[in-house]
Amino acid sequence: MTRKHSKDLSRKKLGSNRRKKQQHKLALHHERTTNKRKDFIGKLVYKLYHHKQNNVLVAENLNTSNMVKNKHLSKSISDASWATFFKWCGNMVSERDGFHFHQVDPKNTSQICSSCGQKSLKKLSLAIRTFNCQFCGTSLDRDHNAAINILLRAAAAHRGEWWVATLYEARNKNEVRDKGLQNATQLMLFDATASPSL
Repeated sequence: MTRKHSKDLSRKKLGSNRRKKQQHKLALHHERTTNKRKDFIGKLVYKLYHHKQNNVLVAENLNTSNMVKNKHLSKSISDASWATFFKWCGNMVSERDGFHFHQVDPKNTSQICSSCGQKSLKKLSLAIRTFNCQFCGTSLDRDHNAAINILLRAAAAHRGEWWVATLYEARNKNEVRDKGLQNATQLMLFDATASPSL
């Protein structure tokens, strides 16, 4: 729809009333799109914290400015508004309602085994959806493995907080991993089925 409005605008004569009307239509479309996106993100944040009864959320600290350089993913990444989502999780909901939101270094979260901590000998492409560890034999969905690694990194960075103490009631890493398997869910927040139709 944005492309259609932009195309129609380009066909209008400069300075004409029709061009001004089309500019107004395009501005209204952008405003509606922004409002839809904010509404979707607001409902999503509320659902994650309140409906799902999560006290702590952990996410990767993604550098979206570099990610949008990928011409195949740039539009979907921009439409997802990750920066807005993280801002609302961190600043608005967490501070206002006393929930916790943490971001961790995303480096190699999908390349490291969540069980033994060893890095895969061969870099896994996005096409490979299952993580198979050559060292300990662990086999997990790629996203689930990454989710556990993200949880463990946040726990290591925030020792002393109540939620970390709960996670580390287990005395060794394998038991911690088992808790992660039970509690860490990789939510595909911005896939095609979850995103609003803009």
